[in-house]
Amino acid sequence: MKIEIENINIAKVINFLDGLSLKGLNSIHRTNFSRKLSEKLKVVVENEKQLIEEANGSPKKQKEWLEKFYKEKIVIDGGDSQTMLQSVKSVIKEITAEDSEHEFNGDNAYAVACLYEEFGLGEETNNEKGEEA
Repeated sequence: MKIEIENINIAKVINFLDGLSLKGLNSIHRTNFSRKLSEKLKVVVENEKQLIEEANGSPKKQKEWLEKFYKEKIVIDGGDSQTMLQSVKSVIKEITAEDSEHEFNGDNAYAVACLYEEFGLGEETNNEKGEEA
């Protein structure tokens, strides 16, 4: 399993995850996932600053470069992260279930939608109904 998150959404996802009230292993896995994302975010911020500097005050060039950069994705994949990713996936599945009482708005809505899509939860729902994903 691997997760890809657009650069523009990393901070939103981190803030959403950090705001979840979890216990036990789910809490530990969420925190580890958040830390991995935070490490990636540090690099993204450094790269963003570099692009702004290299644009040499050209708003057009800066805008063009940043738009492309924000759409690029960071990847958290397999290896020792499988248990962590499965745990976070189960939490997202639980809080987005039809009978869940969780409500999301603003950046949290974008973050949960991003995670929902990346974990393939919409595909699971379609498969459970006998539809093609």
